[in-house]
Amino acid sequence: MKKTVKAWLQLLLLLIISLSSSCSTSPDTIADNLTPPQFFQRAQEASDNGNYELALRYYYTFKERFPEELERDLWASYEIAFLHYKMGKDERALELLDDLLEQYALDASAAYPQGPRILAEKVKARLEEKLKR
Repeated sequence: MKKTVKAWLQLLLLLIISLSSSCSTSPDTIADNLTPPQFFQRAQEASDNGNYELALRYYYTFKERFPEELERDLWASYEIAFLHYKMGKDERALELLDDLLEQYALDASAAYPQGPRILAEKVKARLEEKLKR
């Protein structure tokens, strides 16, 4: 009888530990020593796990810490807009996509990576079509 109770207690303890570790919350602060690729990797992992708010925090923090990283900044801007789209915040996503596309209207935009622009145009078209309905 004692062995059965002990086994059940061990199983219960193991279950509690596994549940508490799988339900861990996102970090309150983002480490100061992350490199630009690490920001994007962590943001993508958060997004892949459905934690869009955490992904947004990584992208916004990246933009604050690395304003000189123009190419990645453009990608971060696209990802932020796309996350809002995925979250169903269509109006906000459209605003952010417009902001991003305005940057491509500048004279210096010829040197910008074209990926964020192309993707932003595609998502914007989908959103506009959706909002018409």
